[in-house]
Amino acid sequence: MLHRFTPMSKRLSILLLGFCIVSAFLATSSQAVYQERPMAPAETIINSNITADTTWTLANSPYHVTNNIEIEPGVTLTIEPGVQVWIGERLYVHVREGASIIAKGTPTQHIIIDRYIDPDTGLGPRWRKIWFHENTTSYFRYVDIAYGGASASGDDAILHFEGAGTHVLNNCTVQASKQQGIVASGSLLNVTVAGTLFQDNGRRAIMADSGANVAVTGSTFNMGEHIAIYLRDKSASATITVNDSNFLADPGYYTIWNEIPSNVIDAQNNWWGVTSGPNTTGGPLVTSGVNYAPWLSAEAPLVGITTPPVATFTVLPDPTVVQPPGTVYTFDASGCTDVEDYTTSLQVCWDWDNNGACDTAYSTTKTTTHTFTPSAAVQTVRLVVRDTDNLTSEATRDVNLNAPPTPAFTFTLPTWAQVDFDASGSTDDQDASSVLQVKWDFEGDGVSDTTYTTVKTATHSYTHQGRYWPTVYVKDTGDAVGTLRKPVDIIPLSATETITGSGGTLVSVDGTVQVAVYTDTVGSEVISNGLVITHTPWLTMPHSGLGGAFTYQGFNLSAQPLAGGQLINEISGTYTITLAYDYDYLADVLRLPFENRLMLYRWSDADALWTMVTSTLETATDQLVATTGSFGDFALVMDVHVVYLPLITREY
Repeated sequence: MLHRFTPMSKRLSILLLGFCIVSAFLATSSQAVYQERPMAPAETIINSNITADTTWTLANSPYHVTNNIEIEPGVTLTIEPGVQVWIGERLYVHVREGASIIAKGTPTQHIIIDRYIDPDTGLGPRWRKIWFHENTTSYFRYVDIAYGGASASGDDAILHFEGAGTHVLNNCTVQASKQQGIVASGSLLNVTVAGTLFQDNGRRAIMADSGANVAVTGSTFNMGEHIAIYLRDKSASATITVNDSNFLADPGYYTIWNEIPSNVIDAQNNWWGVTSGPNTTGGPLVTSGVNYAPWLSAEAPLVGITTPPVATFTVLPDPTVVQPPGTVYTFDASGCTDVEDYTTSLQVCWDWDNNGACDTAYSTTKTTTHTFTPSAAVQTVRLVVRDTDNLTSEATRDVNLNAPPTPAFTFTLPTWAQVDFDASGSTDDQDASSVLQVKWDFEGDGVSDTTYTTVKTATHSYTHQGRYWPTVYVKDTGDAVGTLRKPVDIIPLSATETITGSGGTLVSVDGTVQVAVYTDTVGSEVISNGLVITHTPWLTMPHSGLGGAFTYQGFNLSAQPLAGGQLINEISGTYTITLAYDYDYLADVLRLPFENRLMLYRWSDADALWTMVTSTLETATDQLVATTGSFGDFALVMDVHVVYLPLITREY
């Protein structure tokens, strides 16, 4: 739905002269809403010419211009987002040859250029104009400019562009001028207007002549009884195009006036307030020399110029030179730019491994530091830059790192306990294999068992049964270290003992299992003719059914008469099994410090399941003592289903 200020609303605004109104854009509307400006806080007085490049900062806002001032030739005035500028009664701001004004607000922080309201009287007379002379430039974005054009002169306006130059109004508001909103006059003058609202200006929104080139897109002219576009016959004709915009005027009043009909104004694809277009009942009027067909059938949104930022960054120290491990790199994106935004308004985030996801949050802080843990010889870093329109751009740079060596090792077992290791297959992108140094952690408990040496072979003997994760550390001349671990299964040989007389004890090859069979607990007839007991260790479960338990080790106990014959599955009475366990191995290698949950199971062929063997855990001596009368497969396991589950990859 369209809304216009009627003459009644204009009379009301006169009654409210003591209040200065500022506009804030709605995101998609072609209109603006007004808010009352509060009384003056502490202000920065501007009463003399600007003679050197100057920035008006938000911290020192508002700025009160109390005299006619000049931005002297070659000087640039920069205005930060959120700044308010108040100009005194009937004052000029001259922008001299080669000078510039850059005023870039943001969608959430508009810049305000307005009349000064006396806090005592509440009166705020109009100022005259900002007058751009030959060879000047300007860029206004999200700037709300109001209450200029104080003089009765036909050339008085809020913004007067005279002579060669380039000027842009992007998502701005130009309102409440006594005369024109904009005057554009002169050859080689280019004025671009986009997403801008012209409202309640006394005579015309834009007047152009003398060879000026004016291009308007995505804007709204809320004019009532006044003219939006006026091509004046003076010296040389101007070129004017207005597209994708809205002309809102009282019916029967002219919105575009062309004094030189032979120089046609391009006003195609605009909304004229009625679906029938201009020069029709209920619609506004245009003179001859205006090409207004075709036109839009609905109101167009305010659409400014948006371009993505330019992303770039530097890295120190030199990213092309390999640095020592642990080097802190400094990344600086302060060179990023954007046509619509100041660099300070841009936000950046960093993706250290270029995996498509930022590792830092967006921030307007452009510098940061990072230390890499090298996994490759070259690491690509990605920068994402986002402007206030949420447009983004990216840049990447490669950082040459000292990638760690690629470790490799093989092993052989000359005996059940001895393992010979060979890491001579390790390589490095920068160093020859011969200069690489290695050290070993044979158990995989995190404690190195050797120091660094260029000798790539080593031998270690393990004292008891178990699965170990020997780890090799390979270091290059730049102190970058690569690591590799592999499992090694240590399984002792079988042990056999013949029990005669009053009994005897079988001891496993690694000394961790003792099987004691004596006549004080078994019948004498069991061993009267001799009993041969064999201990065969294993690490791979021969039967399933112990879910939620971690198998520490296992073994098979078999028995048969000395004279030969069938295996004995069970004897009358009981014998004793004493198992010695290594707590350090459980805690440091297996990461299972839960010895109180150790228990012994035996596989029952008859029942096809594991059954618990009666046992006693002696943690003071790191032993488990069990009694049974049966033989077969035994498993020393740890119940872990109700405690912290360790490294699953270490299960057998």
